[in-house]
Amino acid sequence: MKQQKKPSKALVKKKILDVLEATSGLADPKPGKHSCGMIHRNALVLATSYKDMPRATALEFFTEGLTLYILGGPGAKIANIKRNPRVSAFIYEQPLDHRKTQPSLQIFGAAELITVRSNPRLFRAKLKKWNLDTVMRNLLTSMVREQHLQAEAAEQFIVKNTEACSFIKIIPDKIILKEYLPDFSMRSCEWNKYGRNQKGGTL
Repeated sequence: MKQQKKPSKALVKKKILDVLEATSGLADPKPGKHSCGMIHRNALVLATSYKDMPRATALEFFTEGLTLYILGGPGAKIANIKRNPRVSAFIYEQPLDHRKTQPSLQIFGAAELITVRSNPRLFRAKLKKWNLDTVMRNLLTSMVREQHLQAEAAEQFIVKNTEACSFIKIIPDKIILKEYLPDFSMRSCEWNKYGRNQKGGTL
C-alpha cells in the first residue's frame, strides 16, 4: 500500500487556523435582550499544574492567529500559571456527529498573564476588542442587584471585579489536530513551532 504523503506545515497550520476561527468566541455586533455581549461557541479545557497537582478548567477563548486569549477571574488556574507557565488546552466539538468530519485540537505552550497592573493599555484593548467590558458588566449586574448597590458604588464594584481578572495569553509551540471521519476512522497531524514532530520528521 502506498504511504500517504504527510501534509505540509503550512497546510496543517491553515487547517488549525480554520478550526480556531470556527470555534473561538466573538464579540456580538448586535446584542439583544438575551445577549451578554458576545457570541458563545466552543469552550476549551485548560490544564495547568503546580507541584504535580493538575487542574482542568472549561473556559471560553478568543484567538489572534494561533495565539489564544482567555479572560479568567482570580483563582487556582491563575496561581498555577504564575508558578508554572507551561499549559495544555483541548478544544473539541460535542456531541460527536458521525455524519460529518469533526476536528479537535490538543495545544501545548506557554502562558503569559496580562493584567490591568502589568499592562493596562493592552488589557483594556483586549477587553474592548472582544466586547468583554460589556460582557463583564452584564454578568455582574445580578450581583449588583443582590448587594443593592447604586450609582457610584455599583460602578466601582463592576470596575474592581473586571480589573481583578487576567487575560491568559497562550502561545503554542505544538498543536495536534485530529479529525474524526464519517467512516469511523481518524486522521492526525501535528504543527510544531520548531518545524519537527515528536519522531523528528518535518511536517
